[in-house]
Amino acid sequence: MKKEKLNKFSIRKLSVGVASVLVGVALAGGTTTAFAEVNGGDQTHQQSDNSAEKLSVVIFKADKLAVGYTVVKGEPTEASVKKDVPDGYKLKTPFVPAKKGTDEKPEYEVAVEKMSFAELVVAEKNNKAGLSYENITEQHKAKEKYDAAKDATKAAKTALDEATDAQSKVDATVEVAKEELRLYKGFIAKNPDADFKKEIEGAQTKLVAAVKDQLEQQFKTTEAQAKYDKALKEETKASDALKKFGSQLADLTVYDNLREIADKMDTVQTLVDVAKKDVDSAKEDLFHDRLELDATTDPVARTVVMSKIDDDTKALNDALVAYKSYLARFNTLKTYYDGVHKIARETKKVVTPSAAEATEVAFSGVAKTFVKGHPNYAVAMMDANGVYTGKFLKQGSRFKVFGKKTIKGRVCYRLGTQSQWVPAEFLVF
Repeated sequence: MKKEKLNKFSIRKLSVGVASVLVGVALAGGTTTAFAEVNGGDQTHQQSDNSAEKLSVVIFKADKLAVGYTVVKGEPTEASVKKDVPDGYKLKTPFVPAKKGTDEKPEYEVAVEKMSFAELVVAEKNNKAGLSYENITEQHKAKEKYDAAKDATKAAKTALDEATDAQSKVDATVEVAKEELRLYKGFIAKNPDADFKKEIEGAQTKLVAAVKDQLEQQFKTTEAQAKYDKALKEETKASDALKKFGSQLADLTVYDNLREIADKMDTVQTLVDVAKKDVDSAKEDLFHDRLELDATTDPVARTVVMSKIDDDTKALNDALVAYKSYLARFNTLKTYYDGVHKIARETKKVVTPSAAEATEVAFSGVAKTFVKGHPNYAVAMMDANGVYTGKFLKQGSRFKVFGKKTIKGRVCYRLGTQSQWVPAEFLVF
């Protein structure tokens, strides 16, 4: 089910639980039979069937707010719902769906959270470039298959060359044996009394053996040719599969600039949130102080409470100043972000993968490999032109960094030689 269609049905406006979901399904052209068995059957049989054969409604919830839903077969898994998470959100980890419905009408709640501005930038860049880490992994697998097929073709060509050489030798041996026999027969024709019986018998034996070797070698040569032809086809097939990933990439350098702004926005957003909590806390303290003052009649006690009110008033004012300052900073960054984001969305320029995009600059530091959301992934290395080398780094490993440059629109760092570049999004300094 396409989330871009289903998410538009106002689940936020309906607060009647499953009913709101059923309304959405009905509006999308479905009915409550979405919860029925896929393969049909009578009701009694359906109740005893495994719940994995039923369709389940999955409601995405950010805190206590439903922000979207989807329908999957059986109990939801991270893989089955990930593609339908509403835009701007991500699954919370660990993935633990909470069952809310019945066995007949399975319904689950899945926790999601808003993506940070930096995560939104990376997601959009990856989507535009077609270079999510999953894409890179698939591309690397295709490259590995192509390289293996190319090596197999090379080995088959070597074997065919060797067979052809051997064929030439046995063919020459046959011709020599034939010529030797012809010569002896020529001598006998000119000298009928000459005795060349043994020589002729020897030449005939050599010829028979040579023809036998020739026939055996012809079989081997034909077999080598067939293997080479097959390897060549496999190489062509693997090459076509690799080419499907495209030979051009969008110029996404602007997203690196956008990422820098987004990182600052995330930092300031945290300060805004903390300052807002400080303001709310100060307001609450001041409220309780005033209630206490209203309930206090003793002059001395009232003086103490009034002193607390002064202190809490100052704390509130300071909190408000900090909050407004951070908020103003955030809004300024948001203005910059919107401007650069517009440019990023509208860029049409492309560059070829082999183009050198930037000159390497010296960089000194220590970084740890990291793939967010995928703790079991290894990190693929590329060369200075952005071609993956087939070498991987174990996640969590620490390395010295020696250089930095932009490769195919991505900021990358050099961990050693020119064949050891890693994109910035997979490193933590």
